[in-house]
Amino acid sequence: MYTTDIWADLPMAIKQDLDSQSRKIELKRGDFIYRQGDQPQGLYFVKNGLVGLMMIGEKSGKEHLLRFFRQGQFFGHRALFSDEGYHGSTVVLEPTTLKIVPKNIIMEVIDKNPILLKKVVTVLSKELRRSENHQVMILENQILVRTAQSLVYLKDLHPDHHWTRQEIANFCASTVSTIIKALAELENLGMIRQVGRSIEIIDRNALIEFQDNESN
Repeated sequence: MYTTDIWADLPMAIKQDLDSQSRKIELKRGDFIYRQGDQPQGLYFVKNGLVGLMMIGEKSGKEHLLRFFRQGQFFGHRALFSDEGYHGSTVVLEPTTLKIVPKNIIMEVIDKNPILLKKVVTVLSKELRRSENHQVMILENQILVRTAQSLVYLKDLHPDHHWTRQEIANFCASTVSTIIKALAELENLGMIRQVGRSIEIIDRNALIEFQDNESN
């Protein structure tokens, strides 16, 4: 989990400066914050809500959900500090409030305080990209986690669609039999309920926290 704790060592004056020059944005479900390949505009802090980070595989062309960002977390730093386009897209999964600190403000802080920020964020950015690319490559070893987060993602964005096991398997790059087993385990854990072909989410927060705990 990547939280705002990384800024704890910043002097209070700098924190206040960043806060005063940030802007708040309110987003609704389905809104994209940025898309894969876009150039970075700043650093995003989640005040409340839920954001999904997804990537389109270069070879398969399929969509992969990489992680969630929740209250207290930040994102967009890898592209910002590597000075390249975003490697994934971020989509809002529930009404969300973000605070964005513009790129030029972040860079001014780095120029004045390179020891406090630049090394830490550069390392974080490189590690995050490696871990997420690695996650795409080893998807089959994380099927339970992926099924849990995929149910939240799919049902948040398309609540009226009745997702079949085949569609969920396609999204997770898995097989129907594997998905059936994963759904059964999630049901045993009390997170979902299956009635015939329908899937009802019983404990949405548990599904989200389940993937957080498993991926730390």
